[in-house]
Amino acid sequence: MSLNIVKKTFAELTNQELYQILDLRGKVFVMEQKILYLDTDYKDQKSVHYMIFEGNKLISYLRLVDPGYKFKEYAISRVLTDPDYRKQGLATKLIHEAMHDIKGQPIRISGQAYLKSYYEALGFRVVKGPYIEEDILHYEMIHSNQ
Repeated sequence: MSLNIVKKTFAELTNQELYQILDLRGKVFVMEQKILYLDTDYKDQKSVHYMIFEGNKLISYLRLVDPGYKFKEYAISRVLTDPDYRKQGLATKLIHEAMHDIKGQPIRISGQAYLKSYYEALGFRVVKGPYIEEDILHYEMIHSNQ
């Protein structure tokens, strides 16, 4: 099974890719985690989308938001993996790839509290929180990415 990372700007996404991104985000964040939020926040247009597919099926995803649209630094957000493909390091692979692509530029995240130790293991440190975002406890974390 070949699991290559596909990176695209919003303008480069196909209709099928965009549909799969929105579908998987809905399945994970709305259906599984019960977060009621408006996913179309207009940050997708200012992001690079990192995707891993198995065949034609999107199985892991994140977006790298340009500085100034979520935080003053780059932001990694909407990190997720299809439940059937978890515990394989796919999200970590995407995070490392995004960090590599902007090496030397700091990255800020708003991470769910249950993932705090996961992000700390990746080198992020807490700068704010805990706080409630979309009815879920979060921490704002930063990585120097040097």
